[in-house]
Amino acid sequence: MNKFLPICRRLGLAAALLVLAAPTDAAAAKKWREYTGCRVIPNASNDGDSFHVKPTNIKTRTYLFRLYFVDTPESDTSLPERLQIQADYFGIPDPKDVVKVGKDAVRFTEKFLEDGNFTVYSRLSDALGRSKKDRDYAMVMNSAGQDLGTELVRNGLARVFGSGTDLSELDAYKRDENAWWRRLRQAELEAKKEKRGGWAYAGAPVSRLDALHAPRQVDEQDVVLARPIYLYPLDPANIRPLGTLQAGLTVRVLKGATPDKAHVRFTSSSGQVYEGLARFVDLGI
Repeated sequence: MNKFLPICRRLGLAAALLVLAAPTDAAAAKKWREYTGCRVIPNASNDGDSFHVKPTNIKTRTYLFRLYFVDTPESDTSLPERLQIQADYFGIPDPKDVVKVGKDAVRFTEKFLEDGNFTVYSRLSDALGRSKKDRDYAMVMNSAGQDLGTELVRNGLARVFGSGTDLSELDAYKRDENAWWRRLRQAELEAKKEKRGGWAYAGAPVSRLDALHAPRQVDEQDVVLARPIYLYPLDPANIRPLGTLQAGLTVRVLKGATPDKAHVRFTSSSGQVYEGLARFVDLGI
């Protein structure tokens, strides 16, 4: 018997599941803010995907922004475990070569933004990090209309990984989150084919089909649901929701299962542990 059936039959009793609903994306709760005429502020902590910025349309403060959707390799050896994860992603045998790619990413970003007239779009959602200064997720576009994250991936200088968000409200992007992940996977496929950046150190190339359907990589983490979300069966081929997980429930994200869904685990009000799939966009990661 499908192990989800007992909990699905207790929709009116169990705290874990609610009646199916389709509420709006919680990530959209914060409105986009646009920062224009930006320039990079030199700082020792700046790297390929995170940097200090001074916009011209905000006179009173500076910002530390971190890119949505992508992760550039480390440019030093202070985080050996993270270096190994990045080496595994690119298929790089020696993690020391990951540092070379990370330094190339820093130089690429500096060059990409050197005209001092780029635009940042942010919801000021906390991106954490080691800096004591508040760091917020953002999308960054240069004066030529190129997206920084996309170009880093296209040049093999970033992995398609991290927090994403819906971009459909931004006139400069006009894509939902899933569409943007697909766009980045296509850019990554191009980089692999041409052996650019980190892929120059890698082994055999991945096929086009594998790249399109590869599970999104995500760190194992706990997520407290901000709203009810759909729960799907573990079999990705079965797209019919089983029910809806209740707002306030703590869900353990185990790994990426598909490009748009994560393998999750949660505990019901009766103490039973269940697993299923949930959309990244619904989880807010």
